[in-house]
Amino acid sequence: MPNGEAPYANTMVFKLRHMEVFRAVMLTGSISGAAKMLYVSQPAVSKLIAYIESRLVYRLFQRINNRLVPTAEAVILYREVERVYQAALAVNDCALALASGPNRQLRICCSASLSTVVIPFALAQLKRELPSLNIEWQTTLMGDMPNQILSKKVDLAISALPLIHDHLHSQAFMRARMVCVMPADHPFAQRPSLSLHDLVDQPLLLFRPDMPFGRLLAEEIERQSLNLRSMLNFTNANEAVALVKQGMGLTIIDEFVAQDSGLTVVPLDEAIEFEISFVYSRFEPLSESATQLMQVLYRQAVKLGRLIPGFELLNVGR
Repeated sequence: MPNGEAPYANTMVFKLRHMEVFRAVMLTGSISGAAKMLYVSQPAVSKLIAYIESRLVYRLFQRINNRLVPTAEAVILYREVERVYQAALAVNDCALALASGPNRQLRICCSASLSTVVIPFALAQLKRELPSLNIEWQTTLMGDMPNQILSKKVDLAISALPLIHDHLHSQAFMRARMVCVMPADHPFAQRPSLSLHDLVDQPLLLFRPDMPFGRLLAEEIERQSLNLRSMLNFTNANEAVALVKQGMGLTIIDEFVAQDSGLTVVPLDEAIEFEISFVYSRFEPLSESATQLMQVLYRQAVKLGRLIPGFELLNVGR
């Protein structure tokens, strides 16, 4: 061969149909099982396996005691084939979703703190408006959102705090606050509000200081030069709710998880606020379904009186 090239170096030797048949034999362990799985004849499967082996120039299966046993090469190859096959299934699902319209699918992620009230309310409303819409939803750490968006695994992210990234739009649209949460029988439960100073000698459960909400709270504690010690740090507000229910102390979390916690919620005198943001790619136009979800969340923010002054949905994406 010229320049020492291997045979078939510039051609696709192991094609998608070959992968499908090879995978079926690996899964079923026999030619007959693969034929049934693929709804083809046994000779057709045998012929194609023999052809694949001739093209690859090595054996994929050995017949031992009337059984097909995959070779070491086949086992390695199968791992790659399965990865490609699962990706092909995702493409197929996408193609089927597009069959009923180009905007019949919505893939979103959100911060965990928004997953109990804000996003479920919005998705329920959106589903009522668009019954045929296929929605995929997951919670994601803020640090993972850029990869989720830029790799096109999601169309839109809703972040509990602004997310700064060169390749993403981050549009803050809704303002919320941190609150104090406690059991109903706690002496502070009847207070109309509490200050951080009131919590100095209380058993506290606080966000880890390296988490976004933890940094937000730590900045206010430091600003007031308070000595608030946490008995146990957590990463997710729902963890804090579970610990409070076990009688471990009080906690300070976002108002949305607090609202759905079943515990007593007391406002803080300090306005420890955070801004919920729409986050999406600068390089891809928003789908119609993503824009419709943003409209629902916009109306929700207006209804709650939490819309950030000056925010207009018309500016999104521009």
